[in-house]
Parts: sequence; structure tokens; C-alpha cells
Amino acid sequence: MLAGSLVLGACGGGGNVSSDAAAADDGAAKEIDPDGTFRYIFVQNPSTLDPHRSANPWDMIFFSLAYDQLIWRNDAGDLEPMLATEWEFVDDGAAFELTLREDVTFIDGEPFNAESVKANLERAKTLPESAFKGSLARVESVEAVDEFEVRINLNGPGANLPDLLSSTVGSMISPAAFDNPDLDQNPVGSGMAKLVEYIPGQVNRWERNEDYWDPEAAQAKTYEIYAQTASPTRMNMLSTGQGELTYLMPQDQESAEAAGLNVAPSRSSNIFAFYFNAGKEPFDDPRVRKAAEHAINRQALIDGVFFGAGEPVAQMLPPDHWAYHPEVTPDNPDYGYDPEKAKELLAEAGYGDGVEFELLIPGLDDHRALAEAMVPMFAEVGLKAETRVIESPTTSVTFFSRQEGHAFPGLSAPVVDPTNQYQRNLSGQFANPWENTSEAFTDAWDQSLVGTSREERLPGVHAMIEEDKELLNMFPVMLFTPPSAWTDNVVLPEGYTPAYAPHFRGVGVTGD
Repeated sequence: MLAGSLVLGACGGGGNVSSDAAAADDGAAKEIDPDGTFRYIFVQNPSTLDPHRSANPWDMIFFSLAYDQLIWRNDAGDLEPMLATEWEFVDDGAAFELTLREDVTFIDGEPFNAESVKANLERAKTLPESAFKGSLARVESVEAVDEFEVRINLNGPGANLPDLLSSTVGSMISPAAFDNPDLDQNPVGSGMAKLVEYIPGQVNRWERNEDYWDPEAAQAKTYEIYAQTASPTRMNMLSTGQGELTYLMPQDQESAEAAGLNVAPSRSSNIFAFYFNAGKEPFDDPRVRKAAEHAINRQALIDGVFFGAGEPVAQMLPPDHWAYHPEVTPDNPDYGYDPEKAKELLAEAGYGDGVEFELLIPGLDDHRALAEAMVPMFAEVGLKAETRVIESPTTSVTFFSRQEGHAFPGLSAPVVDPTNQYQRNLSGQFANPWENTSEAFTDAWDQSLVGTSREERLPGVHAMIEEDKELLNMFPVMLFTPPSAWTDNVVLPEGYTPAYAPHFRGVGVTGD
């Protein structure tokens, strides 16, 4: 499943390379230094290192070091064995059974087995602060059938369960550590690395788990993840030898190439979207939310702000996804740029003279650039934004829990399953405290879970996407594919393309 210690190296020479060439160099293999340090530069530290309490999808970058997941999603998006070696739906889809690895131990010495899986899923389902109660709503019970056999009984269709178990909710914590008061900063998993230092807002350091069941995974001895919000600074850190890999704002790509760095479009299914407080004026009126969508020229944002590093979308799936709805596009006049229609809708809603709203902006350079470009587009139709910059890791709590502000631009998590992109519309969800939902959406969401093949699920998924556009709790803006940059001493596994939300399995550094 993973590359060995001698793999294809990164593309040398500093020119722009395609994603297909991201793992290839001039033909010479590079020798990995088993005692090397790999340094990744990201924009933030984790919000928590307790997976069940994590509402921030970017925490998965850190979880992939500390924790194993039951199922692994490879770089092509396909599911592979990880802690589970086999899985299948049984009893006409009424249950889901997994066979587990028998050679895994948590870093605290506790064994991994079926009881561990049962305990983790029950905690994720019942913990008061759990971010995954909704995701696991279809799980009726979990049984440890044998020492390494698990049966998940369902109370309804659950076709998304394999994909769910490849994500944060499938990350396995040692049950002995559930009540550790410092679990949020001291993870106890069975992953390929152990946390040895955590300085919030600055850096966290990890060392290889020498007892790891997959010895080819951790190719570096030490991993360091630095927090740096400014793209030019991240680029300079790479060019001065302070890091090996990062992602950049597109306008910094030429500078990175000039500095001799390798650059390629990031593998990404992440979508920028605009989120509304649908329980507060003026966005409690669906006509105002619709006006906001018609006010935005998506292609102009991509070209003017992100130098073409993206693609306009009107749904929360990228165009190459198997469940993409071909009729829900920015070219459809129901969802596209139309400032005159936006003004008409505002007038119908009683805001013919315009209306003010508070726009929260997560304090990251890409979010700020997008928001600043959207403000005059909104103003043109009469939506007058007053902006306030907030801390990025706390955006969800600020907006959905405390319900501050009227709207914010946010970036979606990598796509796990279509249902995850739309689950926020259901009743009782963390991201829908105003309970803006409908029976039609709930029925469509239920239907999207029926079947065990993509073909069987597609009608329900498409109906769900259509009903989402009626609710309009948010509207998608663009698929974001910023450039990744890395140094010549990085060694990437064959077929690996640096992602916007990367993992580091099989990634190493040379001794040069």
C-alpha cells in the first residue's frame, strides 16, 4: 500500500510541474535519510487532538500522524485496508461488518481490537461534545462479535459508512485515554508518529512510532508542523531551508519557482463557500440569500484573486466527482451571476435601498483575499458588508455556536462522501442552529444513503443537491486548487501529489 525506503524523488529544477509529474524527478531515485526531519508549514495548529471533539476538518492533517483510521482513502480517492482489512454490508444493508488487523497496539501499550472499535464509535456517538453525533445517527449499535470482528447495526440506510470510517470519525483512540484531561493536546492513538512537543500557535513536533505495524509509513524520524498564516513567509521558509513542503497563494507561485522550489497544483476537493446565518435578518429571508448568490461573479474571483487556481461551482462537489450534478452549475441562470436579478430580489424582500450586514472573515490570507473581493460585488447590488476578522480555528464556534455575525466565507473539508457535504442542512446539526431545513431535503438525504453502489445512490444524491439549493444555508463559490511547493530534498511516494490537506505516509527527506 505504501512506498518503500527507496522511491521516486520530487521533480527538480524549480519549474512548474503538472500534478501527474509531482512525484517524478529526472529519472534518478533518491535515497531517504531514515534519521531525517520532515517539516510541513501549514496555516494553523490543530483545534484539538481529540478526534471526537474536532469540528475543524483541517485537524485531519495532524490526526493522520497520531491516529490510524479504520479504512484508508488513497490518493486516487479509493478505499483501502488500514485498521480494517475487510468490510462489507450484510443482511441486505442492515449491518456493516469489519475484520480488523491483529498486530496493532496503541502507544500506551493497550491492544487494538473489536472492543476498541466499539468503544470509539460509542464515544463518538454519545459524547456530549462530539462533532459526529449526526454522522453516526444511522448507527443503532456496535457489537464486538469476536476479538477482531466488528458488526455495526444500522437503523436505516447507511451507504456512506465506509467513507465515514476513512475520515476523522474513523480515527481510533486508545479507550484507556478517553478520560485523559489533556487528550486535546496529548493524543493517544496507534499512528505512525508520537507527539513530543506542542507549542500552540507555533509548532508541534512528532517522532516516528518505532513499534508501528506498518514500518514503511514513517519514512522520517521526526515530523514538524509549523503554523504560519502568511503565504510569502511560508514560501520564504522553504527557500531558506526552514521547511520542506507547504501550500501557497497562487500569486506567490512565480516567486517560488524563481527560488528554485518545485511547484504543482494541489490535489484538492476543497470548495470555498459563503455561509449565512439564516436565523438573523436580513438573511432569514431566502430572497436575500438568493440575491447574495446572484451578486457574485465566481469566474472574476478565480481570475482576479486566485490567478486561475480554481473552478467555479454551484454545488459542494468538484466537477470530476462521481456524484456531481450536471445541471447545478454557475451557468444555470438559477444559480449564476446576475446583479440585476439580485437587486430585484432585494427589493421584493423590502430592501430596495440596500441593507447592511456583518461579514466575519477568518484570518487567513486566502479567506481575506476572497472576502475583500466579494465586498464590492455585494455592495453593487445593495448588500453592504461591515467586515470583522476573526481567528480561523475558532470560526465554527464563533459563527455557529455563538451566532456572531451574519455571514462568512469558509473552505469546505475534503470530500469524504456527498452526504457529508450536505448534512449540515439536517435538523439538530451543529452548523444549522437556526434549524433551516425541510421535509423534502430530509427525504432526499435519506434516499442518498440507499444502496451499496454509486449507481444506486445517484438519484438520491442529485435530489439532495437540488433541495440544498432551495434551502440555501450557503452557496458554493469555487473549487480551490492552490499551488503546493516543496524543496528538492523531499522524497514523495510514487503517485503522490501534494494535497491541500496532505498526509505524510511514505514521505521522506534525503540526507543532503
